[in-house]
Amino acid sequence: MSLLDTIGGAKEVATLPTVATKVLALLEGETADVREITQVIETDVSLTLKILQMANSPLYAVRSSVTSLNQAVLSLGLNRIANIVLSVSIFSKFMMLSRGQSAQYMEAFWHHSSSTGMAAKSLATKIKRTFRDVEFIGGLLHDIGKMAMIHFDPERYEQSVKLITETHCSDLEAEMEIFGVDHATTGELIARLWKLPKELQTIIGHHHHPENLTDARELTAVVRIADMLCEMWGAGVGEGIEEVKLMEEPSWQVLCDAIPDLRGLDIEVFTFELEDEFNRASSFLKLITNDAA
Repeated sequence: MSLLDTIGGAKEVATLPTVATKVLALLEGETADVREITQVIETDVSLTLKILQMANSPLYAVRSSVTSLNQAVLSLGLNRIANIVLSVSIFSKFMMLSRGQSAQYMEAFWHHSSSTGMAAKSLATKIKRTFRDVEFIGGLLHDIGKMAMIHFDPERYEQSVKLITETHCSDLEAEMEIFGVDHATTGELIARLWKLPKELQTIIGHHHHPENLTDARELTAVVRIADMLCEMWGAGVGEGIEEVKLMEEPSWQVLCDAIPDLRGLDIEVFTFELEDEFNRASSFLKLITNDAA
């Protein structure tokens, strides 16, 4: 049975936790009701406590102590609440299912994912683009297909990483050789099964080649650049990127075409500034993984 068939038939992966699904559905509506969203989240005590913990963390720098879920929603905003709900739900789902070798890969995976989310948010701010925090959650979930590979077949995933190291091929090429499918296609299937918003499906399925897109082109390019920079900085998960020459990257050209002033950006200074984002990513990772397993 192929990996895609396995995922499609796996009940533990085919659907998001009920609370996450309901929150996403409510946020997709034209007028999201804070009270209704709060009532849905309150049905999950563990998730409620996690949101309060994160709302009071240095990551979000809320001015006064947050003591209730309603206050957390009002203080952080619906986009950030959605980020937390998705992050905690997805991490908890896969961590509880992970055993042995697959569990060993998860920490590196989530370090890369949270780092990419933070770096994407930093880049979006730097280029003065507002994506409603979708760049963050897109960065967090862009490699969700790799997580499925790790979960369902850690031995073959390890083979793909070894192939990248030995032959210097791309991760997509290695995955096609070992699995017969790459993580982008795998991740897009999961995103559809979970009924994630279209923009997230696009990012997950096409983050390696945003230059080929018409919809969510700039947004996906931001996530891809953040993804590559995190790999270069050592927060990688098997892609094997050691150096990023942004001026030569198609994703950077997508942004430069949309924002000509970027051609004068000091890339070295920008990547140096990402160091703080890595520190924040580590804090975020600790918060969403605390007591999750």
